[in-house]
Amino acid sequence: MRTKYLILFMLVIALIGGAAYYSYRPLAEGITFGLDIRGGISVLLEAVPSEEVPEINDDAMTRAVAILSQRVNALGVVEPEVVREGERRIRISLPEYEDQESVLEVIGTTAVLRFKDINGNVILTGDSLRDAREDLDAERRALVNIRLNDEGGRKMREFTGANIGQRLVITLDEAVISAPTIEGAVGAEGSITGLGSLAEARSLAIMLRSGALPVDLEVRDFRGVGPTLGQASLDRSVIAGLIGLGLVVLFMLVVYRGFGLAADLALVVYTMLVLWGLASINATITLPGVAGIVLGIGMAVDANVIIFERVKEELRGGRSLRASVATGFSRALWTVFDANITTLIGTAVLYYFGTGPIRGFAVTLSMSIVVSMFTALTVTRLFLTLMINSQLIKTSQSLLSGGAKR
Repeated sequence: MRTKYLILFMLVIALIGGAAYYSYRPLAEGITFGLDIRGGISVLLEAVPSEEVPEINDDAMTRAVAILSQRVNALGVVEPEVVREGERRIRISLPEYEDQESVLEVIGTTAVLRFKDINGNVILTGDSLRDAREDLDAERRALVNIRLNDEGGRKMREFTGANIGQRLVITLDEAVISAPTIEGAVGAEGSITGLGSLAEARSLAIMLRSGALPVDLEVRDFRGVGPTLGQASLDRSVIAGLIGLGLVVLFMLVVYRGFGLAADLALVVYTMLVLWGLASINATITLPGVAGIVLGIGMAVDANVIIFERVKEELRGGRSLRASVATGFSRALWTVFDANITTLIGTAVLYYFGTGPIRGFAVTLSMSIVVSMFTALTVTRLFLTLMINSQLIKTSQSLLSGGAKR
């Protein structure tokens, strides 16, 4: 009987080790890291009242988010994020993107396009624009090819046909960006020239395609994080987590001996389950999220400490080792539950009212709490049962001789 449980105990350990080894690469590829780790740009914008829009309403903010999303997606950034924060703020996160100037040009310009005659009379506005694409001419000069809708093309053809030799003034946000001489009738297709570079032409084309922002936006926060700095922060966080994990493992072995070994093995299972859970929901791990995982390690051990102290009380009362373990787990159940439910309520509040990294911290910590309760109440008990039946833990003194006595 003893040999059977010993073999089963070793098989469980081998299964856990194999799962950890073979899941390392899928987990590394499946978990997405946040901007503070991968590097990139984070911009916080706030809508402010203006003469055109004296009151900021929900519809205007919704349209602003949609337009900014379209502009950001056109930059070619992998996994960009444009989210609304509160009533008037919008957070833009661009992982692994470093061109700060182009970001400000693209997201902060209203891009009101007008075609005028030399007297300033408006012929067409950007509402007639159907498409705009950057390009280079035969002499490698940057330009933007534009295409108008049918009504815009008709008006442009009539104006240019009647004003050959005159200038067509093109303004963007009331600034003249091009004033070509009309050499002949131009219809629905034309070009905006006089641009400094292809990057400038690309930014202009993006703004023209997405249209004017419905509200004025001011930059409240602008941060750029280099990938080297982000990786260094992650490395330090991982090292801190490993040191903390090592100290916790050592503490449990010294204080609780064989019982501590069962808790440490359950801690390995806990870590794997948390990482698998985060990967399954496609969670984005930020530095605060890493802190939530590390904090969860301590909370996972805390549940085991509560249970083991309860088992000690049963042993001192004269119960057998098996009976003390069964009673200790049963009576500690609600204590462990109550100790963790309050923290879960706190994480729910953080997630509901928080944004960005704060939500990431709430997600990782709440998942850590749920998994820690599961591993403490089931996985630790499984290991203890196997170790007692295989006589790896033989007597109650293996627990009572460790730690401070009451």
